[in-house]
Amino acid sequence: MRAQAGSFNSTRYATEVARDGRSSHFLTLPVAALPKHPVVDPALLNTEPDRTAWTNLGFWRSGDSYADAAAELARRVGRAARLTEGDTVIDYACGFGDSLRLWVEEFGVAEVVGVEPDPAVCARVDERIRGWGLADRIRICRATAESFLPKDHAPNATAVVCVDAAYHFNTRNAWLRGLAQRVPAGTRIGFSDITVSRTAARGSRRARTVRVAARARIPEENLWTLGEIEVTCADVGILTDRIDRCGTQVLGGFAGFAFRNAPRFLIAHRNGGLRALGAAAAIAAARRRGDLGYAVVAARVSASASSSVSPGGIFSIVKPVNP
Repeated sequence: MRAQAGSFNSTRYATEVARDGRSSHFLTLPVAALPKHPVVDPALLNTEPDRTAWTNLGFWRSGDSYADAAAELARRVGRAARLTEGDTVIDYACGFGDSLRLWVEEFGVAEVVGVEPDPAVCARVDERIRGWGLADRIRICRATAESFLPKDHAPNATAVVCVDAAYHFNTRNAWLRGLAQRVPAGTRIGFSDITVSRTAARGSRRARTVRVAARARIPEENLWTLGEIEVTCADVGILTDRIDRCGTQVLGGFAGFAFRNAPRFLIAHRNGGLRALGAAAAIAAARRRGDLGYAVVAARVSASASSSVSPGGIFSIVKPVNP
């Protein structure tokens, strides 16, 4: 049953979440017990759980199902990385593996190595890969994003992707620095990420942002403004080619989806329904304050880890997304 307009009070729910200490963020990196006690059960989100098990926030267009929106966000990350036939792709924090299949079937890449730290999730992904008949083109590697060594598992990688997970890494900067040092110059990168506004990154507003981020398991070091993305990437040897802002389509879209499904999520609270609603409430509140944004980043590893920012200023390449 779909919730009627106005039947779910997101502000009141956000207050209750903050009061009782429950996590208020939709987590894309599951814990070890996820198959039995999921943070958010993929079956709660995906209407055909035997076919899809997406767990990202999604890029929402009119009439999209959750699986449609989740696939579209991944698709835009793939385009940002300019994936093409013959590529060897590393997919960091690949979750239950739907993106791995998408890179092969829609972009025609030659090989994909998925990186996922949870052993139970890795086992499920491996089973799904065999079921898809793609074991000759997709492999799963149990590792954190920060510890994964491309030279050992994907020495010929030509592209790197990360869909809706980099803000959880410890830290995002360490992950990007590692990429610049571990993959060849020219390697293409596409990732999607949460951003914070300049006002939310300063003074008393920053203190509140840090508290909310901590509940969401987002390190304070990962609270970047839109302008800091290019500068920070350049500092570690990664050049940004394009940054597409898409907060409305991603954050607003997911919040709307969760509120529309509030009755179903509340009933399924043991499967992560409350966490999904808590995430939606927190996102909606932050969006109303203008504190939170979202972006898809297209980048590449530079020839030198000391590359400087390109001429034109840090906002020269930031563009609104095409719906």
